[in-house]
Amino acid sequence: MPLEDLRYHPRCPKGQGRDVQFKPALLVAMRKGSAIVAIQRIFLDPTTADYTAKLVLGQAIGAAWTNGAPAKTIGICEGFETAAAYTALTGIKAWATMGAKRFHQVDIPVSVERVILLADKDPEGRRAEAKARDVLCRRDLAIETEWPPGRMNDWAQLLKR
Repeated sequence: MPLEDLRYHPRCPKGQGRDVQFKPALLVAMRKGSAIVAIQRIFLDPTTADYTAKLVLGQAIGAAWTNGAPAKTIGICEGFETAAAYTALTGIKAWATMGAKRFHQVDIPVSVERVILLADKDPEGRRAEAKARDVLCRRDLAIETEWPPGRMNDWAQLLKR
């Protein structure tokens, strides 16, 4: 997994003014083409390393964590953890839109021929998958959907077993 778009910040600011707190966070760059246009801050619990909040700075519409240069086939996931897990499990590059509400808005380069929709298996994910399929079917792309197996909600849960 390319690491140039991932950073750890031990004291990332959360909030503003008197309400600002400094917490450890994973910073994930979101790109449109080659330009970084937004950053998702994944705030971490220092004891458990679980995330406590996910907040985006910048213009995230159309952007994604792209997991390196685009390939002919890419997966589209809601979250960074899911995209990283799917890539680790399958070898197929998966991008993260950083949320179901942006799932259908990701800019797909013309070099991409096949898109695998990898939404979470919950009501919001099912709506996001349907909307993305509707938007992407207007382009000359092969579109598939892969749901996580069994009772898993997303692909990252397979790595936690």
